Amino acid sequence: MAIHEAGHAVTRLYLGLGVIEQITLDVPEGGGITWRIERHDDSTEERLTAELVATLAGRAAEEVVLGNVAAHCGGQPYSDLALATDLAFRMETTLGFGQKWPLLYRSAADRSLLLAQDPDLADMVHARLESAHDAARAIVANQKEAIEFLAAHLLNHGTFDGPRLTRILEKVRERMQQ
Repeated sequence: MAIHEAGHAVTRLYLGLGVIEQITLDVPEGGGITWRIERHDDSTEERLTAELVATLAGRAAEEVVLGNVAAHCGGQPYSDLALATDLAFRMETTLGFGQKWPLLYRSAADRSLLLAQDPDLADMVHARLESAHDAARAIVANQKEAIEFLAAHLLNHGTFDGPRLTRILEKVRERMQQ
């Protein structure tokens, strides 16, 4: 869990996605990271793709650092896989970034039904997810030292927020590769 959450945090730092407010291993779901966005970024395809990368970075960290992935990355409606799939689906259907029919708004009460009925759409959503996952793996591999450093401190402290978070993130940044 510590590697997973550190992967999210370091990738968010690397991509400049918001300000991290807390990293914790002490929640019922096992761990979490909260952040805020300081400035309102336009929801461009580039920025949303970066969000996909950050969302899949926990899983990527488990793969790169540990060599396997735990089931907690998926399964629940609030899991990383569910959140990433939802965002990739919306990028293809309702946000105007679709590879096919970008101007056609295709809202769906049941995303699973639309994906089952349209295999091309499912392929495009999956392609976005695979591309983001590949990017997350590359970032994690490049930032492995920083991720392992943060994970070790998470194991010792459980939660970082406030001034302690600021101090540990400064040390993480010092270990990050550009």
